[in-house]
Amino acid sequence: MQFGLQFRRSDAPEISKEEIDLLSEYLAGKGWVKAGVLMDVLNLDERRIRAIAEASDGLIISGPGSPGYRLMTGVGDQKEVDEAANRLESQANRMLLRAESLRRRARKLTAHAGSI
Repeated sequence: MQFGLQFRRSDAPEISKEEIDLLSEYLAGKGWVKAGVLMDVLNLDERRIRAIAEASDGLIISGPGSPGYRLMTGVGDQKEVDEAANRLESQANRMLLRAESLRRRARKLTAHAGSI
């Protein structure tokens, strides 16, 4: 199995330092905050919130299965950081396996079409 890992930022929208600061300042001292609350209070859509968290260079913790978004405040966060990172790695692995199965099926279809 060969994955085309490129480790580059996605095609997510450009995020400013001000947006990261805005979300970080709102999250400060609050623990986990659900995306719906952030959408209402900060007038952001969910995609934008995810993009800001992604652009925060690890300052904002989130990911699949998380109870929302929260600010990383110190070394005491290690357990939650590990859990969020593990969920992200698990999701990435599932996506890579799915991509490989798509390519494998396409190769089989191409090979079959060529033999007709």
